[in-house]
Amino acid sequence: MRRALCAALIVCLCAPAARAELDAPRYAHTATALTDGRVLVVGGLGPGDGFVLGSELGPPEALAPGPRNHRARAFHTATRLTDGTVLIAGGFILPYSTSRTAELFDGERFVFLWSRMSAPRELHSATLLADGRVLIVGGFVGGMTSLTSCDLYDPATRTFAPTGGLVSSRFGHAACRLADGRVLVSGGSQFPDEGTLRHAEVFDPQTERWAPVAPMHEERSRHTMMLLTDGRVLVTGGNSIAAGTQLASTEIYDPVTSRWMPGPEMAEPRMDHTATLLADGRALIAGGFNGVGEPHTLDSCEVFDPATGTIAAAGRLPIAVHEHAATALPGGGVLVSGGMIVAGGRRSVTRETVILAP
Repeated sequence: MRRALCAALIVCLCAPAARAELDAPRYAHTATALTDGRVLVVGGLGPGDGFVLGSELGPPEALAPGPRNHRARAFHTATRLTDGTVLIAGGFILPYSTSRTAELFDGERFVFLWSRMSAPRELHSATLLADGRVLIVGGFVGGMTSLTSCDLYDPATRTFAPTGGLVSSRFGHAACRLADGRVLVSGGSQFPDEGTLRHAEVFDPQTERWAPVAPMHEERSRHTMMLLTDGRVLVTGGNSIAAGTQLASTEIYDPVTSRWMPGPEMAEPRMDHTATLLADGRALIAGGFNGVGEPHTLDSCEVFDPATGTIAAAGRLPIAVHEHAATALPGGGVLVSGGMIVAGGRRSVTRETVILAP
């Protein structure tokens, strides 16, 4: 059946018949689907939290070492532009600092951009606007502060320029472009206040200004947010400092009424998970970290169906992961790559990949 994402859904590329791995184990990386069907994997951290320099490139079932990027980065952003190039911006870099720099992957190589963002930032967001520009929002300057500053990247000139600042500083937030072209940002954390946010706000590209909207029902950071095909926005999970735990709750934002409504509960609390829009309009939620009881990484998957407003179990990953990457593929599948594993009080990093095929 269409909604049955059970064990039969999962095509494990780690199985002996079709085993696939990244060249290097990594988490906090990016994986971007290119217009020619290849996937570009960039950066991240490896075993011992060491930086991974270099990319991986190729068909999703056969990634191979790719060209070297100019900076070893983690917690950066990767945005595919309208011309098919990929903007890699900011992140945590060597020698253990936060970056203002960016580079562009043109399909064959990385081009370092001499224009810099107005502030160094990691755990920020990058959203492609309808006019082809990229909105870079907030972020964290390691060991210093959370940011209100934002930048606009113009692909015509390959330059960054400051734009209107956020109402509330934040990092580890979520962002998505609404159907009307505005950008919604929700939640996140503030530093040095050590708080998580319920606050949400909207950026208007015409005025380049932010305006607050109704707050979410729960504060959350390191959650997911995605635009559904009906124009509503789904938020899932995250971490709440006030609650002292990860969240199983979801919320749905209606831009017509500017209101948040509670959504269905997930089976397990999770943060640093992924949520990917499937071709049929459902959302696939995969992996994540759960600190309830003994802290552990999740292998479970769940599916949100906007037609019924319900979440259902959707089988399990071959290996538990969080801070992994999930990439929607042109054929309708989802590539899950890399990630961190916490189990039995130990941390490890994986190089495994798997394709989830609805």
